[in-house]
Amino acid sequence: MPNQTDLEKQLTANQLFKQYKNEGGTLGFSDWLTREKAKGVFPINADLNKEIQETLTETKKTDMNKTILGFPTKTLVMVGIIIVGAVVISRLIKNKQ
Repeated sequence: MPNQTDLEKQLTANQLFKQYKNEGGTLGFSDWLTREKAKGVFPINADLNKEIQETLTETKKTDMNKTILGFPTKTLVMVGIIIVGAVVISRLIKNKQ
């Protein structure tokens, strides 16, 4: 038989708030949520949270694999920095002579 903590992990904040109101609670949603967070209870739907985290991870992987003209973005940025650095150094050397 699941305990109260297991049930809270399966319910969304809205569902938990409705239970609170049905039991005679008088706080508004944002006040109730603030109170729950202060108690160390973060009412979320664990399955939904897992799905969101997976989606964010996939998005980050996609962003990291972007290319420009078939070259990885990171490589092009590094090459650009090297070229700019070489031009600056060569101009400094010419100005000293």
